[in-house]
Amino acid sequence: MSIALRILVLCSALLCGPVVPAGGYAFEAVYTADLLRNAAGGIRTSNRYLDNLDLTLEVDVAEAWGRGSGTLFVYGLYNNGTTFADELVGDLLVTSNIDAPGSWRIYELWYEFGDELWSVKTGLYDLNSEFDVNRTGGLFLSSAHGIGAAFSQTGENGPSIFPVTSLALRAAFEVRDATLRLAVLDGVPGDPDDPSSNEINLGGEDGALLVGEVEMPFAESARAWVGYWRYIAEFERPFDGGRSNDNEGWYLGVESGFELWSRPAAWFVRYGRANESLNPLQAYLGGGVVIDGIIASRPEDQLGLSVASGRSGAPWQAHLEQAGAGAAAHETEWELTYRAQINEHLALQPDLQYVQNPAASQELENAWIVGLRFELAVGGE
Repeated sequence: MSIALRILVLCSALLCGPVVPAGGYAFEAVYTADLLRNAAGGIRTSNRYLDNLDLTLEVDVAEAWGRGSGTLFVYGLYNNGTTFADELVGDLLVTSNIDAPGSWRIYELWYEFGDELWSVKTGLYDLNSEFDVNRTGGLFLSSAHGIGAAFSQTGENGPSIFPVTSLALRAAFEVRDATLRLAVLDGVPGDPDDPSSNEINLGGEDGALLVGEVEMPFAESARAWVGYWRYIAEFERPFDGGRSNDNEGWYLGVESGFELWSRPAAWFVRYGRANESLNPLQAYLGGGVVIDGIIASRPEDQLGLSVASGRSGAPWQAHLEQAGAGAAAHETEWELTYRAQINEHLALQPDLQYVQNPAASQELENAWIVGLRFELAVGGE
């Protein structure tokens, strides 16, 4: 599908009026595009246009069909396949959170039932929709502020997150003010050799990914979360050729609202650990601040400053040195961004990033990335 056609579909929906059917159905379409330039450093300087189309339909079963209960959710996803981080920057933390192989796919397809104190969800499921969610960090383009980089780097084809999800069973319980979440997921989402595949293979050596998390609110506008994850399958250690069944780690995060210069604002900090013998990064630390309405006449605009830093493991550093590249202890990405909400459907977001030691390698010079994000949305609640 061409860029012009994707935009035409959304613009037609705007001109034709509401696209949210009544009676228990909620439809939303969001087209997101990043025009990015690696202006200096990294692998090489050049431009890329990345885009992402999200189509979601949420069905309240009882209201829509007059029987049963629960929620059915269907999520279609398209990416144009233009890559930026791998080709131009070389960073492990990934500069854009819509950087993905090209494909049309059913991204999520799940059913949820329960009540106010508990719920069960099963189907194709994005782990990061509920686990290790950084709400304040959602403003930033860097993938590291979606799910923590220590977790996102793991697995044969990643955990069940963007852009490929796997079959999952998730249970959630409200215990006083805290929420406990537990999930079992197919250990290998899709097919590592076919980016457009949503293959479900529960046999063989894929194993499962187990995740648990506790989320706790505190103060008036603050929350904390802590989680643990483990793959039960054996993995080949990429740096020494051995095998291991201890691909596991943990994460924690805190975010809170506050007031800055008489404007609503929020901050976040997140940390995570992973097994360095199986993954390039042994630890990740990120944080940032977001200010709303810094221009008084534009209360819905947001200004954000963030930093994300991945600590490379000793095996990864040795791997780089054996390949003739000097190793660095950290890869660190700084980001300054401003989201301008033009109207209820359109947002523009200029962005500036600075990447120190891409790939935790001394061979790549520090990179400067400038970009503009364009987002057009229709539908919703």
